Amino acid sequence: MMKNKAVATDYGLWKLMAWSGPVFFTLFFFMWGLLADNFPPMSPNLSAEAMKAHYLDKSLAISIGMSVCMVGGAFYMTWGCAVSRLMRRIEGPEGMFSNLEMMGATITFTPIVVACGIWLVAAMQAAVLSAEIIQSMYLLGWMIIDIAYMVTSFQIMGASIVFLKDTREKKLIPAWISWWGWVTIASFFPVSLIPFFKTGPFALNGLFNFWVAFPTWYIWIVAMSIYVIKGVNRIEIEDGAAEAKEDVSNAVSMLATR
Repeated sequence: MMKNKAVATDYGLWKLMAWSGPVFFTLFFFMWGLLADNFPPMSPNLSAEAMKAHYLDKSLAISIGMSVCMVGGAFYMTWGCAVSRLMRRIEGPEGMFSNLEMMGATITFTPIVVACGIWLVAAMQAAVLSAEIIQSMYLLGWMIIDIAYMVTSFQIMGASIVFLKDTREKKLIPAWISWWGWVTIASFFPVSLIPFFKTGPFALNGLFNFWVAFPTWYIWIVAMSIYVIKGVNRIEIEDGAAEAKEDVSNAVSMLATR
């Protein structure tokens, strides 16, 4: 029985998937944000000719950044699996919120990879595409990556509910991270206003919709990643102690029956 339990809990693979979180946020910060020059987005008021000039000038950098992000975005999915596995230790193996978190993390990859693919093609074809088409592709990518926030909201919601229910004296995930998850979800909803504003805090490059919503989510990913890695280590120690206690109990029982 204990052997089957050990096989079912592959701590090495679990830890590896937990480290997918740092891989994801590191890749995206440097490749999507810095190299591809998405900090901040271009203004939606910028002319089509200026957007085309941007793509012509940074064609190689954007192509490299988007190519890496299309591959590296999948690390968000594997990280979500590690989070879900930790949640099941609180919610139980059939927990619905654990499934919701894992599906939310998996589907979050879809708008990321589609948006990055659109920007990659715009960079590759900048010399032959019209300025208006490049402008449309640029805005299309942002609408996809921004307004598809609800799947990520469900992911964060599931994780926040479960980790707040943790009855350990020292929770696997600190309560402040779960509460920050709710702040993150709330910060997403005004993003739906992006199509209706070209200037101000609710514009694509505005104070709220970029400088609040994105960093809030990013902080949640970084903090959750740190404590998920620690949480897997704690679970391994807890399981080891439980197995040792059971072995001692079994040994005492055997001696008592002789």
